[in-house]
Amino acid sequence: RAILSRSKGRRMSTRSNFALGLAGLLLTALPALAKAPYKAKPKMMHSETAMIENTGSTNTKGYQITVHSAGASVDGKTVSLPMAMTQQLFHDLAAAMPLSGIPARHGMRSASFGTRTFITYKGQQSPDLTFGGDARATALKADIEAITGALHIGNTPRRPALPATPKSDATTH
Repeated sequence: RAILSRSKGRRMSTRSNFALGLAGLLLTALPALAKAPYKAKPKMMHSETAMIENTGSTNTKGYQITVHSAGASVDGKTVSLPMAMTQQLFHDLAAAMPLSGIPARHGMRSASFGTRTFITYKGQQSPDLTFGGDARATALKADIEAITGALHIGNTPRRPALPATPKSDATTH
C-alpha cells in the first residue's frame, strides 16, 4: 500500500511512514532522556542461595530457611547466621552436586509427627535428608542441624494444647 505524502506529493510506503514516525519520536525523546539521571541496575545481592525446607507434619509446623552468602532469612524475615556455617553449607552443597544423585534413605516415621527435610540449590532438590544416607547426605544433614540449632528453629506445634476440661460431677441430685 502506498499513501500520498503531503509535503511533496510522492508516494510513500506504510513501512517508510512508520520508520519516519519512529525516528521523529526518538528525536523528540532524546533530549528528555539525556536529562534523566542515570540509574545503575541493582546488583544481585547474593551470589549463592540455598533453600532448606521442612514440611512439618500433622501436628507440627514446617519452616523454610533461605541461606545465602550474606546470611539467611526464615519465613521471609532476615536473620544473622555465622559466616562459617554458610561457607560450610555451600562447600558441602558443591561437593554433593548433583543433589538429585544423592540416594534417598528411608526410615521409620511417625504418622502424626514425621517430617521431611529437603534442600534446594541451583535448581536441584535433595531427597529427604531426615535419615541422612551416604557421606554427602550426612554432611548436608549436619549442616542443616547446625543452622537450625544456631537459629533456634525446630518444629513447633500447629495449635496450642487445649486446656484440660473439668470432669463432670456425677453425684448431682
